[in-house]
Amino acid sequence: MSKKIIIVGGGPVGLISAAFMGINGFEVVLLESKPKNFNYQDSKALALSNSSAFILNRLKVWNVLKKNLIDIHEIHVSQKNSFGRTLLRSQDYEEDALGYIVSYSDLMSAIKARIATIPSVKILFNSEAKSLEEVNLKKSIQFQVKNVKKTLPYDLLVLADGGHSNIDGLNIEREEKQLDHTALVAPVRTDKAHKGRAYERFTSQGPIALLPNKNDTYTLVWTGPENTINALLKLDDHTLLQRLQENFGSRAGTFTKISSRNTFPLRSSRLLNIINPDVILIGNASQVMHPVAGQGLNVGIREAFALSTFIKGLSVKSIESNIAAEFNQLRHNKAADIMNITDHLATFFSNDLVGVRRLRGLSLTLLDCISPLKKRFVQKMSYGE
Repeated sequence: MSKKIIIVGGGPVGLISAAFMGINGFEVVLLESKPKNFNYQDSKALALSNSSAFILNRLKVWNVLKKNLIDIHEIHVSQKNSFGRTLLRSQDYEEDALGYIVSYSDLMSAIKARIATIPSVKILFNSEAKSLEEVNLKKSIQFQVKNVKKTLPYDLLVLADGGHSNIDGLNIEREEKQLDHTALVAPVRTDKAHKGRAYERFTSQGPIALLPNKNDTYTLVWTGPENTINALLKLDDHTLLQRLQENFGSRAGTFTKISSRNTFPLRSSRLLNIINPDVILIGNASQVMHPVAGQGLNVGIREAFALSTFIKGLSVKSIESNIAAEFNQLRHNKAADIMNITDHLATFFSNDLVGVRRLRGLSLTLLDCISPLKKRFVQKMSYGE
């Protein structure tokens, strides 16, 4: 099929989308603003769900990733100063794992190596999308490469840029929320082996997640009000570890080391409407979620795969019609479901009123005791269904 597809954004979601489209016979050009030799040595931990594992296996990169993956076999959820906890175990749901931890650099390297084997996919680096044009019913995108403006025609434009680009001629409506929350991310070590167990601990200082990582370390993700996280950031390592121990408790052992602290502000965003009939948004370009359940990247990967399947089933004629509305609505319904769950989790478990704390404890206890409810929750987080 000779239809031309342009993808803006060379992160994991954009690359996965490009790879599947190329495999399905489309001519794909991906515009990436970063240089070709950009150093993807970012070691931050990414949580992949079972649906992402399935998709990456279909892409034939899973066996490469497996060499450096950490399997999550258990997830322990609790709250500070209150009863109630729940423990999710992969063996209870006949799954190899509840999820997997992979580094950003490993994921990017594996997908880019796969794309290098697909002749119909071309990546243009140092290319910043600028504007959309239509002349005699033919669509094109203008982009800039080192102060030189260039133009490419397209039949379908896919935005996988995290919503960061400002493209003239793009007519979309978003609902944006500034959460006034910030995430502190850092590698930490304890005096116990993690044995594939992840933790989510809800405190008055905000949710604290520990993701099992390589060499028996954890990746700490501590989210909370901006002023709270900024105050933590100013502490020396010893004092910060003490504060972490006070809030998290001793289930994971004694915290002994923290390094490479990073912070980023949290926001919530969702696509409401798009007027352009041939533009599709996926991943964080379509919705940005609170990281409390680690679902943002996984939703984006599912959207990239769903789009390739959706486009593959279209005739040459139908790709020229208004397909954006149909696909964006199809994915919006599924993504909105996950987004509502994460928003409610973030709100419900960040409220420190006494009555709410008791209700949270009861909720965690009920979740732990009612097997069908736990199974449904695990299925939703693992597969989005």
